[in-house]
Amino acid sequence: MSTTTPIITLTEAMTLISLSIPIWGGRKTLRPEDLGLAAADRPTADLVHWGSKRICNPEALRIFHTLKGQAERACLKVGTRFLGGFLVPNDQVAGLSAELEGLKTRFEHEVDAFLAGYDAEIADWITRHPQWERQLREAVEPAGRVATRFAFRYRPLVIRPAEAHPGTLAEDAAELGGTIFHEVTQIARDLEKSLIGQTQLSQRALGTFRRVRDKLAVLSFVDPRIPPVLEPLEGFLQRAPRSGPVSGALFREGFGLWLLLRDEARLARHGAGLLAGTAAEPPEDADATEALDALEAAGEPDVERSTDPLPDDVAAAVPAPVTRPVVPEPLSAFDRPALPPTVEPPMDLEVFVEDSFF
Repeated sequence: MSTTTPIITLTEAMTLISLSIPIWGGRKTLRPEDLGLAAADRPTADLVHWGSKRICNPEALRIFHTLKGQAERACLKVGTRFLGGFLVPNDQVAGLSAELEGLKTRFEHEVDAFLAGYDAEIADWITRHPQWERQLREAVEPAGRVATRFAFRYRPLVIRPAEAHPGTLAEDAAELGGTIFHEVTQIARDLEKSLIGQTQLSQRALGTFRRVRDKLAVLSFVDPRIPPVLEPLEGFLQRAPRSGPVSGALFREGFGLWLLLRDEARLARHGAGLLAGTAAEPPEDADATEALDALEAAGEPDVERSTDPLPDDVAAAVPAPVTRPVVPEPLSAFDRPALPPTVEPPMDLEVFVEDSFF
């Protein structure tokens, strides 16, 4: 190992974004007396779970869940789930922090607006349910207390294992590649309606392919199986038009890539096979066969069953071979070269990784 080339571990090359966005639920526990049940008629707690009652219109709270979802998607766009947070490459932290700060500002503005109209919102909800007025009024919380139930917090943290337990964090880091492949398949499955039974691919669907490409690109150094999978996807998107639908052979190529991207086990095997210079024969995929039948029925008679050993089910969908540089032997998760960070994380927190952490 060269003494001039720094070796940066995954946890040194990445920052843990801790994201906490609690939202007031607008609910209170349902009690037997709310239903007017006499003590003798009430079933015991081990038999019945009473659930909850809404004391506020859930539509008034929808915006907060929308903003929380946007924050999580922003983290997943450039990172991956890890120890209850999101592990993000250091050079992506500044941009992500700016995006989260913008969402936090909007979240806090919406909280202020909600609290300003809180009394009117509660009164309107009671008016809608006059037969439950007593039960609802008894459950109403003061606006000041409700205000404490909202928060938007994000913290960029540097993580490293405690000296007494170095192996625990290494085990978690070694699983990052599988987590990334799982997250990619969750994105790719959104494409099903855009592909099954169709003969054209819209620009909106191409945007989903680009989301997958961008995520794999920024995290390509995490697992050596990622770059071989990224290359054909990048080639497909470079040839795809920037406007108008995609059809013909290019559509079928996208269809074949989707069949690969939607299956995390196959995606991981394919990356490993290309990395090793081999690709195993894929098992029969009933869903893929059905999809091919749908393509043929839709007027694509030139689609053939693939006998190619690559794990794609449409021979025409396999991109032309791409000359790749020799990939070095994969290093362990805690001894993998990575580019030096361009943004220093703002905090240095020593994390003692235990089962109860996060």
